[in-house]
Formats: sequence, C-alpha cells, structure tokens
Amino acid sequence: MRKLDTILFDLDGTLIDTNKVIIESFKEVFRVHFPKQQPNRDKILTFIGPTLQQTFGHYTDDQNLINTMIKTYRSFYIEYEVGNHSLYPDVIEVITKLNLLGYNLGILTSKFTEAAWPSYTHYGLDKLFDSFTGLDDVLYPKPDKNAVETALQHFPNHQKAIMIGDNQGDIMAGKNAGIYGAGVAWSIKGESYLEKVNPDFMLKDMNDIFRVLDIIERDD
Repeated sequence: MRKLDTILFDLDGTLIDTNKVIIESFKEVFRVHFPKQQPNRDKILTFIGPTLQQTFGHYTDDQNLINTMIKTYRSFYIEYEVGNHSLYPDVIEVITKLNLLGYNLGILTSKFTEAAWPSYTHYGLDKLFDSFTGLDDVLYPKPDKNAVETALQHFPNHQKAIMIGDNQGDIMAGKNAGIYGAGVAWSIKGESYLEKVNPDFMLKDMNDIFRVLDIIERDD
C-alpha cells in the first residue's frame, strides 16, 4: 500500500498559466476604480494567491465597492481570458500518468468555481481529476487548513496527501492541515519566494512529482 495516495493541485499558476490574464484584469480594476493608484507589476504579483475580497479589502472598507471591483475583475477576466492562457509543459502527460497509477487527484483553487471552470474544462482536466474544490466550497480559503480539509473530504479513505501550488498559501495550507506542502519552481513569484515558508518539496517541473513521490515512499 502506498504511503501517499492523494495529490491536491492548485490550478492557476500551477497547471495553467493564466498570469497574463490575471495581471491585466487587476490593471483594469484600478484603471476603472482607482485610476490614481495604478499598482506596478511587483505590487500586482502580491495580489496573486489571496482572494479578490482580501486583495481589494486593502484599498477600501466599502463592501459595496469591493463587490463592484470584483465584478469588474471577473467581467474583464472572462473577456480577456480567451486565447490568453496555456498549460505548463507536460501537465496533461503527468496528470494522465498519475491518474492511471491510481492516485486520488483533486484541484483546490482560491477562485470561485464559475471563474475557474472555463480554463479547467478547456484542456479536459475535468476528465483527469477526481474532484474540484473552489472558493465557494470552503469556509476559509488557503492558507487556512479548512480549504485542504474540505478538498480531502472527497477522499474519505485517503492515507497521506500532498498539496502542490505556486503560492505560499498553497504550501502553508497543506502544512497547516498536517499534510505535505510543495511549491513549483515555475511560480511567477519565484522559487525563492516560496522557499520562505519552508515547503517540504519544490518541484522543478511537472515530471519532478515522481521524484517527490519516490522520496515519500522510501522515507521511513
């Protein structure tokens, strides 16, 4: 019996490169609502990972305005998304192999299901993964352990599990829930940024997951 049988992946920035869409969507929000506070690229990168509610809450206490900013973001995102995202190398091949090997495979994203679904299904990932957990499914988003615990409820008989993502929150959510937390070196924020939260593993590329799984299996 495997020591680890369940793998949770973040979606955007981990399996699908939507960074350009995300960055341009944030720019649009500030062009519309805070034209005098247009953030630079480095600042926008800090917005990637937290929920939109959390990010926009740093700029206003007005919940109605926050809701309007979120609507602006989503409207622009949906329109701009077409043709502006791509899978990272070897995603389909690796996920297909993990699926055939019998691993429990789940998506855990900080996006609402409605927003994440178009790109997720565009590449047929919904046919390879066993479960999908979006922001609307959890009580508390990553890095809270509740997000991981909710995703793992899809696999009630799982043994050990790992959470893999491109943000500190992904890694921390895994560790907070008592499972492995791994980062991906292709994160737009950089490998050194992820190393600050001491991930259990750092994937150099998608195929590197097999090295990680082998280490876990050999670990006494």
